[in-house]
Amino acid sequence: MLQLVTCEFKKLKKSNILWIIIAGAFFSAFVTFMQFKMALSIDDQVSDFEEFYLSAIWNNFCMSFPFVITIMGGMLCNQEYSSGTLKSIITIPVSIKRLYIAKIIITGVLVLALSVINYFFVIAGANLLHLQGIESFLILKAFLQILGMGIFIFTAVLPLIIWGFRKINGYYPMIVIAFMYGFCGSFLLPRGGGDFYPITAGLRIVKYADLPEGSTLAAVTTVAMMVLISILMIWLVPYSYESATQNKNVKKQHN
Repeated sequence: MLQLVTCEFKKLKKSNILWIIIAGAFFSAFVTFMQFKMALSIDDQVSDFEEFYLSAIWNNFCMSFPFVITIMGGMLCNQEYSSGTLKSIITIPVSIKRLYIAKIIITGVLVLALSVINYFFVIAGANLLHLQGIESFLILKAFLQILGMGIFIFTAVLPLIIWGFRKINGYYPMIVIAFMYGFCGSFLLPRGGGDFYPITAGLRIVKYADLPEGSTLAAVTTVAMMVLISILMIWLVPYSYESATQNKNVKKQHN
């Protein structure tokens, strides 16, 4: 498994995923920056650093992160199809499932990178706006909450990434679904459904401010269910090349 993960890291050099990470991390921070820039032009006492980074987290889950994470995971998985290496992998003693677990691990690492880069963009934006309340405690809290939400959003879109791996370019429709998936969360959250919606369940766990009354247990259960669904999909959902190979082997045995 370690060799597979190392191999997947080396493949990143041939892709544009790094630029996608930077663009995705910058986008939500920039949107937040512009929102506060316009608000401050009306009232220079309207906001502080805590409100700024909380707004950035909101923009992360409803606009940027689900979309970007699905693209990253989809591109990693689609490499085997686009380069034509999946057929070769099937013929050697490396199962599709192990390969996919390695790709999920790499995607998880990229999600951490996305969250950290977004955090630095948020800090930079807050300093450019000269917001009040930029204190050590809030800086650390912002880091942990942005990082935590990145991980929970990853678990929410993981089934989409897994399903998209089933065939070549299968992640394209998943990108559209992921965008709508995050966007709908901004409507469900104020109505008290956030703890039961995978994209927003993490907000309760990371102690996001100004949430409606809810249950941390329900949020944790929602996240755990997404992890369980992802594990079951890895082991039970057939992949197109794998299925085709198995069918060929069955035909040969009958002949």
